[in-house]
Amino acid sequence: MKYQKERDFIVAEIKRIYAKYAQQGIDDVTQKTQFDLVTNIDIGIEKELTESILNAFPNDKIHGEETSNTQEIVGRTWTIDPIDGTCNMSGQLPLYGVQCALFEQGEVVFSVIYLPHFGETLVAEKGCGCYLNGKRVEVKRHGTLNNALVSFGDYPHYKTPEVAERQHRAIAHLITQIAKIRMFGAACIDFAFVAAGRTDGTVVITRNLWDIAPGILMCQEAGAILTNLEGQPYKFGDSGVVASATKELSQLIATAFAE
Repeated sequence: MKYQKERDFIVAEIKRIYAKYAQQGIDDVTQKTQFDLVTNIDIGIEKELTESILNAFPNDKIHGEETSNTQEIVGRTWTIDPIDGTCNMSGQLPLYGVQCALFEQGEVVFSVIYLPHFGETLVAEKGCGCYLNGKRVEVKRHGTLNNALVSFGDYPHYKTPEVAERQHRAIAHLITQIAKIRMFGAACIDFAFVAAGRTDGTVVITRNLWDIAPGILMCQEAGAILTNLEGQPYKFGDSGVVASATKELSQLIATAFAE
């Protein structure tokens, strides 16, 4: 693996730093936006992880959710989502994680998702596959539409009303043709579950790279089909990303959004 050094380093640092702040516990919760929270754990993890990365790789850049989200993706740039699913964590729901991705020349080449309450670490490297606790995983290739389970990201509070309404209509269309729809409240869970073959697909409507870059590489390397909401090949900057285990599901979701 080309990025073995980066993988060993970042996995160890994420686990060490998360354990440190999780042991301290939540003692400060701030209303970051009207419908979103930030805690001392988010801030502490991002700050310390940023320092660790720059000490190890001083020429790299950091694009982090809480403190450096205006940093452009240039050269080698790490995205950091210190806690993806902060509202879940603050409510003592175990559906959250820590995730990072490494961009090189504008392309995601390595990513890691750590799900502490499941004791699971997923890593992916471009062209080398996706691994869960050291075992290679793939999407659920032979699922059927009538048994499919698809997760959606949170309802888009900050998007235009038209975007929210479009998601509502897509869900109404899909639920008549697939088994179940879920909303886990954390993109790391959405993408990790598709990559590991636990769910059949996910729809995440955001452009935030710290939210989606790690999971997009995971799903690509696990064999998922990645599209935008119109069913075209996904590219960063699109309003939403769809990861599907099968061509049939990918086409159905595109049809649902077109409807």
